[in-house]
Amino acid sequence: MGGRYRLLEVVGTGGMGQVWRAEDDLLLRTVAVKEITVPSTALLVAEAMREARAAARLDHPGVVKIFDVVWRRGRCWIVMEYVESRSLQRVVREGGPLPYREVARIGLAVLAALRTAHAAGVLHRDVKPDNVLLADDGRVVLTDFGLATVSGAEDGPDPRLGSPSFIAPERLESDDAGVASDLWSFGAMLYAAVEGRPPFARGDAATSLRALLEDPPDAPKLAGPLTPIILALLDKDPARRPSAAQIEPRLSAALRPRRRSRLVLASLAVVALVAAVIVVGHDPGQKPQRISPAAMRPAVSATARVPGGTEPLMAVATSPCGAPGNVVAAATTGAPADLAPGWIWFRDPTGFALSLPRGWRRSPEDTDSRGDSGVCFSDPTGHQALTVRSVTTEAAAPYWRKQEAARPLTGYRRIALDAEWEYLWNPAPATIRHERRALIPAVRNRSYLLRWRVADPEWSSTVTIQRGLFDRFRSEA
Repeated sequence: MGGRYRLLEVVGTGGMGQVWRAEDDLLLRTVAVKEITVPSTALLVAEAMREARAAARLDHPGVVKIFDVVWRRGRCWIVMEYVESRSLQRVVREGGPLPYREVARIGLAVLAALRTAHAAGVLHRDVKPDNVLLADDGRVVLTDFGLATVSGAEDGPDPRLGSPSFIAPERLESDDAGVASDLWSFGAMLYAAVEGRPPFARGDAATSLRALLEDPPDAPKLAGPLTPIILALLDKDPARRPSAAQIEPRLSAALRPRRRSRLVLASLAVVALVAAVIVVGHDPGQKPQRISPAAMRPAVSATARVPGGTEPLMAVATSPCGAPGNVVAAATTGAPADLAPGWIWFRDPTGFALSLPRGWRRSPEDTDSRGDSGVCFSDPTGHQALTVRSVTTEAAAPYWRKQEAARPLTGYRRIALDAEWEYLWNPAPATIRHERRALIPAVRNRSYLLRWRVADPEWSSTVTIQRGLFDRFRSEA
């Protein structure tokens, strides 16, 4: 096909056609090819070019990349990035509703992709679980811009509305699509992921659509802290729906365990310890002593720390950066000419500069026991993080050995310790984190300590990002 693409197998079907796994014999890579199979030639051209133009305007790791459009003898194919993955719809269908924290993680990634699209003047108009891919490399990818519209484009009437269970009410009545309509569909997607079914599911399509227009959504039972977010997004009045900027911090908050729950666990542990002491140490011949309520309070925090104010032995937070920060803005000067597509140049006010994938966030990190402060950069999901901290300059290997001895991390396994330090450890049960540290000379007796943190299964798939962060880093002090 097109003189270079070999179609191998069908990997998906949709309203407008089917998707093939294919080989690009020119560039020797695997691609996905969407074959448009509707009969109208005019419709073929309009739909193919709409999808290609809409997606081609976007440069974001959470949006499938469009490579080519092939038109030949009345047939049309869109060539795009091939993502080894399962759709969110398939994951829920095969495994049931997802935990609300996992849904929040997925939601944050989809929201970041949508915000990129909206900023470029692109509306998706078909956000649903079938169009969200959960990639084998850990990415969450929004795909199928076949219904997308581009601001200012001269498109004809849209032949499809989208999936009935995920269409905003205003689009059913007037096709008045806007950013708020995409966010309604996003809310319906969150509902389906956490509850296992759409929010207005009834016995048949007509009854479901009537409920969507007239009834409130069925009360979520499994959504936990996502419940108010979802219900706000599913408001039938577009003007009352929250914006993406308002949703994002609330989704991030849902990722973090509730403080009260951690304190309750700590309290129970202390109560059990006190009870054991009472039972073991009680002399049957003596009158039992009354223990004051103050003695029952937890004497330690839920997260234990090693002496000297060093790092926690066990980390509870999902994100290595902790609370989410602000999306970084690209510097207007000083950017390298060969900056990779999808990356920006950022000049930090603390005296360094580096390249970052677009959409990453910056948050301050606590000052350590020696007064060294730092900042943390993370991807939209919070699962990949780079910490930059100013430290006193020392020879690398002795410095790492001293750090290693002072930080007995749970499940620690050294991989390398020389000019750089690489290791694995367990911040939580059944969680393996892979970390890399390097020292970059700054000025006088100071260096920058760079610390890359990611879940071990994602290490290989994030090597390119890791290199881009480390290789471009420079001191501006």
